[in-house]
Amino acid sequence: MKQLFFFLILFIFINACSNKDKFLVEGKIVGAKGSQLTLFRLDLDKEVPMDSIELKKNGSFCFKTERLSEPTFFKLQLTPSSFITLLGDSTEHIQVNASAGSFISNYSVANSEGSKKVQGLNKEIKELRASIDSLTSYFQSLPKSEKDAQIEAISKEILENVKNYKSQVGEFVMNNPHSFASYYALFLTLSDNTMVMNVMDKQDQVYFATIATSLNLSYPESPRIRQLYDFVLKAKTEQRRAKMLEIIANAEGSGLPDLKEKDVEGNEISLSSLKGKVVLLSFWASWDDASRRDNQTLKKIYEKYHRQGFEVYQVALERSRVLWENALIQDEIPWISVSDLQYTNSYPARLYNVQQIPANYLISRDGEIIGKDLFGNRLDEKLKEVL
Repeated sequence: MKQLFFFLILFIFINACSNKDKFLVEGKIVGAKGSQLTLFRLDLDKEVPMDSIELKKNGSFCFKTERLSEPTFFKLQLTPSSFITLLGDSTEHIQVNASAGSFISNYSVANSEGSKKVQGLNKEIKELRASIDSLTSYFQSLPKSEKDAQIEAISKEILENVKNYKSQVGEFVMNNPHSFASYYALFLTLSDNTMVMNVMDKQDQVYFATIATSLNLSYPESPRIRQLYDFVLKAKTEQRRAKMLEIIANAEGSGLPDLKEKDVEGNEISLSSLKGKVVLLSFWASWDDASRRDNQTLKKIYEKYHRQGFEVYQVALERSRVLWENALIQDEIPWISVSDLQYTNSYPARLYNVQQIPANYLISRDGEIIGKDLFGNRLDEKLKEVL
């Protein structure tokens, strides 16, 4: 009788997880007896709990839902801070095996190409986060006397890590244009929740547009794909809107919008506070060689005219405060340097329709734009005339 009962229970369990017309997530989590395992569906604006069970001694579980109409993201949660992300499709029977002690870092997934790709992407972003966090923490822990000696090497390593990661994402997206995993890759973030890929960056925007176009052909009614498509369109609209600001920010003799951004010390400095001086509103980036070269020429001009009432208000298009600070120290920048640390999505750059760097606007003592993109001898001659 006991043997018959055992086989009956086994038959019921197997039958419960063998429906070919259903989507299944099943498997085993070792060492999690008594833990609550929950399956959530990840919608755009919320997490929807699908089912939950208390794990028994052997750790086996099985969640079953109706056939999926499109690729869908799920969260398999053991605790609020211990969960894995899955990407299911149609009637896949996803198999997940793990142990409670290494649930996030060392799980295996089978029967789901999308989930395997998501697992690989998560591993890569975690490595990038750990690397940047470690380097940043190390730099911040250094005595001030040692920071100058270490900052260049640390900055170079951070920049190289980000560059390599973005290259990997770009390659993944182009190799998987029809996969929702590529959508997932584009929206991964660093530890401070800022996205690594930037839709306002020209190269990154190619990847966003590629996936939006490709997936929109196959899933035009998907809320997630509509969101991505709108996201790209909004970015392009913002770029077109910026061009319209030429009337405000480009024409000589026009008034100019004010700016109020922070320097590396956290002091907020407004552009309008410099009224009464001739100001060069300059846009640059520590990672741009042309900007760095122009700064060396600008330093000579600044030294020549600063005592006559010439000032530079320079906006850095940065993501990393470390890289920005390193460039200021290394290049011995003597003027005002500010940044909102929003990289190429910088509000001041968008407001002043900056399409490439370096770029600048020359502002009169009365606060009017009297020149644009004046470099080297042209800037020297204009300042000689004005001052």
